[in-house]
Amino acid sequence: MSIQSKCMLQVELSQGTANATEDHYIAMPHAGEWKLDKAYIVTSATAAGDDTNYATIAIKQGSTACVSVTTKDTGGTGDLTAGTSYAFSVLASAGASLEFGAGDVVHVDIDKTASGVAVEGWITLSFNQIVS
Repeated sequence: MSIQSKCMLQVELSQGTANATEDHYIAMPHAGEWKLDKAYIVTSATAAGDDTNYATIAIKQGSTACVSVTTKDTGGTGDLTAGTSYAFSVLASAGASLEFGAGDVVHVDIDKTASGVAVEGWITLSFNQIVS
């Protein structure tokens, strides 16, 4: 039986401004290579969106999005209810961008459409070690 190493990172979403794009950054602190396995968002206040006024939250490496969630009603998650966990969708196009090495920057990008949606809370990221 093999033991798989895992690590977890959390990013606090603290800006919460409805009409301003937000950027949050955290560096991978562990040696080796790590593949993003799961990502969740829990908001501390309900982030209500619709088809014209919404937020798209993406986890990126460089300019490539690895996972994303949107508060859009059609083709999205809809409202993010305070205190509820929502899983991010892993993007098929992410490929190698899901892999982070020591010092690589994990970028949380929150783009807002129209007057936007305030998004406050926490993002939790789970990684599996692929190279030690």
